[in-house]
Amino acid sequence: MNKLFNLLILISLPLVTLWGQTAQSLEFNKDYGTLKVVKQQNLRFSATLEKGNLYGISVFQRGIDVVVEIADKNNKKVKDVDTPNGAWGYEKMEFLPTETATYFINIKRLDKKDNRDTGEVNFKVRLFTKADMLERDRIKKELEPENKKTVQTADIDHFWEAWDKLKTCKTYNDSVQSFEKLYIDRATDGFNDFIKVRQFTAEEYVKIAQECPKFYNSIRKNTYEVKKAEPLIEEVFQKFKRIYPNFKPFKVCFAIGRLNTGGTVSDNFVLIGTEIATATSKIDLSEIKNEAFRKILEVDEDIVQKIKNMIAHECVHTQQAVPYDSTTIKCPLLYNCMQEGFCDFIGELVSGSQINKVNQDYGNAHEKELWQTFKAEMCSENSQRWLYNFAEVKDKPADLGYYMGYKIAQAYYQKAKDKKQAIIDIIEMNNPLQFLEKSGYDLKF
Repeated sequence: MNKLFNLLILISLPLVTLWGQTAQSLEFNKDYGTLKVVKQQNLRFSATLEKGNLYGISVFQRGIDVVVEIADKNNKKVKDVDTPNGAWGYEKMEFLPTETATYFINIKRLDKKDNRDTGEVNFKVRLFTKADMLERDRIKKELEPENKKTVQTADIDHFWEAWDKLKTCKTYNDSVQSFEKLYIDRATDGFNDFIKVRQFTAEEYVKIAQECPKFYNSIRKNTYEVKKAEPLIEEVFQKFKRIYPNFKPFKVCFAIGRLNTGGTVSDNFVLIGTEIATATSKIDLSEIKNEAFRKILEVDEDIVQKIKNMIAHECVHTQQAVPYDSTTIKCPLLYNCMQEGFCDFIGELVSGSQINKVNQDYGNAHEKELWQTFKAEMCSENSQRWLYNFAEVKDKPADLGYYMGYKIAQAYYQKAKDKKQAIIDIIEMNNPLQFLEKSGYDLKF
């Protein structure tokens, strides 16, 4: 009797021990909050996963780079994920078991020299029910016409449906579900790429909705303007083909982000953050506390022109997939600023304007001192003083690395006798120091 009692107690415990490691019994759809990850001590969860069910695993890294692994009952790895996003951001994967069995989810510190020994993660496993799966199939079929288009804009409508639903949400979880089901779960192919590249989550959309309701309400009308964008994009593509014969057109997706990206690219899409691309000084910007970012948003340019500028800039990125010259000296800061600034320069040739007009005025007024400072740092691996630095800069515009790259491209183009070849050289640059020398930009000072 005592043996049976002890056995029942062991079975009822929420922890499972395997291979000397303790696994916590997993609860589906539970937000585990912030968990600590320690070197040589994995986070480990166990659960019975059923054949035919889909499971979505989400781990947010907070200052530590981790790999997320699914193992079977024999501790054999079945699937893992480790995206190249470093110590911050999401690791996500979906898993469809081929049999009903016990599985283990391991969250491991990535063993590499520059990774911290300890850090924190947020963790959640979503169980997609059979009803969820049927709904996914229905949505997929519904989106087929949109996904065939060169320009996708349906995600804008889905965002505003989720936004309007917030009025009837009674709890935080209701709000999260609104964005999850009405926006993220209904993502077009383009927005699915956007979600992966920028790691959008329903929770972050709820957060930005709480922080900037006036901004989003005031931008709504402008975001619908991109529904007319297809002729504009075709115009950009045609101009690009005329100046760069190797141009390969991409699809374009307009979606609404969380005020953290104007545009980026994936393997298949140019991805545009419509809330940034269509902002003007007429929008309510009172909630935007960062002065450098606010100046970017309030640039008084026609919305049509802003869209063309954004598309032209990002299109250059889609053509820059030229392997880095392995024989050259690596100058990461110089290379990264060239990649961005060259997009501004070529984009301006294509669209007649560019996305970084704010830092052009400041840069022209301080060009010599900026170059001397930049030149001393250009082989640094740290881009923080020059790129993506809205949170750090004071008393000057952000992203002045774009300006330095632009001026180097401009100097190269002006010096070149064959302008068509110069454009090819700028887009396909793979040796930054050599390109800088050929441009003659340093000799200007």
